[in-house]
Amino acid sequence: MASLKDQLQDLVQVEGINTAVIVGRDGFVIEGITKGGALDIEAVGAVVSTGIGASEVMGRELGVGAMSVGMLEFNDGVIEMSFVGNDAILAVVADGSANLGNVRYQVKKRLPGFEAEL
Repeated sequence: MASLKDQLQDLVQVEGINTAVIVGRDGFVIEGITKGGALDIEAVGAVVSTGIGASEVMGRELGVGAMSVGMLEFNDGVIEMSFVGNDAILAVVADGSANLGNVRYQVKKRLPGFEAEL
């Protein structure tokens, strides 16, 4: 099995994806890759763990169950967050021209490999 770093490197090769980070529930980065140094990986880790926490509360309060995946669209890009087991989160940052279906597909297909490494 490829290392976490190798798997993340493979993920950022997908067209439109520029950052992929695995973050612990505590906000500390386990591993991360960014193309072109566009983002501070440590900052991504901190905001992703906070965002996931708020989203989980929203789901509970609205009675829609436990969160499995979150995708947020912004003017210039997309952030997808997926749980990797119980203790980690995979955050992927893609640019605004990314094919959202492909981003979702690429993440979903790779999650078992990330879980196996953790």
